[in-house]
Amino acid sequence: MNDYDVERMREVLARDGFDEAATADEADLIVINTCSVREKAESKVASSAGRYRELKLKRPGVVVAIGGCVAQQEGERLLKRIPVADFTFGPDQIPSLPELLGKRARDRRRFAATEVIDVEDYRFLTAEPRLGQVPVTALVTIQKGCDNHCAFCVVPATRGREVSRPWREVVDEVARFVAAGAREITLIGQNVNSYHGVGEGGGDDFAELLARVDEVPGLRRLRYTTSHPHDFTEKVADAFRDLKTLCAWLHLPVQSGSSRTLKRMVRDYTREQYLRQIDYVRSVCPDISLSTDIIVGYPGETDSDFGETLSLLEAVQYDSIYSFEYSERPDTPALKLALRDNVPSEVKAQRLQQVQTLQKGVSTERLSRWVGREVEVLVEGDSARYPGQLCGRTTGNEMVNFAGPPSLVGQLVPVRITSMRSHTLVGESAQANHRLPVLA
Repeated sequence: MNDYDVERMREVLARDGFDEAATADEADLIVINTCSVREKAESKVASSAGRYRELKLKRPGVVVAIGGCVAQQEGERLLKRIPVADFTFGPDQIPSLPELLGKRARDRRRFAATEVIDVEDYRFLTAEPRLGQVPVTALVTIQKGCDNHCAFCVVPATRGREVSRPWREVVDEVARFVAAGAREITLIGQNVNSYHGVGEGGGDDFAELLARVDEVPGLRRLRYTTSHPHDFTEKVADAFRDLKTLCAWLHLPVQSGSSRTLKRMVRDYTREQYLRQIDYVRSVCPDISLSTDIIVGYPGETDSDFGETLSLLEAVQYDSIYSFEYSERPDTPALKLALRDNVPSEVKAQRLQQVQTLQKGVSTERLSRWVGREVEVLVEGDSARYPGQLCGRTTGNEMVNFAGPPSLVGQLVPVRITSMRSHTLVGESAQANHRLPVLA
């Protein structure tokens, strides 16, 4: 969502006459976009803004604006913490960014713009992709906000109530990105499974939306994120079997393997229900790649609860996970739990290390299943780490590096996997015998 917001900021500002500066030293406006999902991300805001203190002293006319969820959450308080900031603005204010700049120039006062637009009045920004200026893969938002109110999550407070984008807007935007050169689209939202923007669907709108996007001419691959297990239906799972463009990859955040902890998190599903969902997905798409989110050290998490998380990781065999220590977020129900039943920081750290050590072995085993197989890779561009090589992803989202000509960028290429590194695959093009050199 943050990447998508940044692109829309660029477009809004471009329409108002701004060009992107090569460096901050050349800029008249610096916008810092922020995330408040976890404390670590939030703590980066002050250090990021601090880099521009000397620049503001040398060039007082430079405007520094802080946007995103931390700006929404903190409002005026953020201006007190970060003197270099001229104004702050929340996600709903992105379309008004030119007007906010005008207000700053006119009034010469610092301010916070954190008004949340009512659901009935909310309008999604329309992306304006241009031929030759879009990457091979692109993001299209289908909703904003969340109505689930998980006990640990700050998103409902920073992103507001859930709003679904009309399906025609989504399909039209996908078509524009494809016409401009994108070959893969990822549909994004806080909880895509609860999408309800079709209007005439039979109650499973997200599955209907996937089917309609799947029909866009020229689209080669389709993904989506993020899902909530509470709203993940068999009809949505069936799409992995039935749709020609939908990739065999699913990110389904579980957060904990303990039903007791899930209840305290207000996740509205049990461990057993989640495992049944995984079993069903694999029944319709046996070779699917799975990823998830794990929180360790949630308030009141016992050794037994944590043991259930470890056993769930072993049972599911995820291809990858995102794992974090629980961090206290303002204005969330879990904060009250933490005040009376917090898990010691050293225990959180030990549990996180156990999770990551276990998953490292599982991920290695899962990645190794591709060695010796021929896979289809969507070539995204030059490899950032290995000069002279191309990189791209399989339908399961595994990164592949292989040698080949630049003309393959944007194409679906058959690649034979010859070996693997820690987190990526190594291969040779099956179209031409481009072998990788041996690299340390």
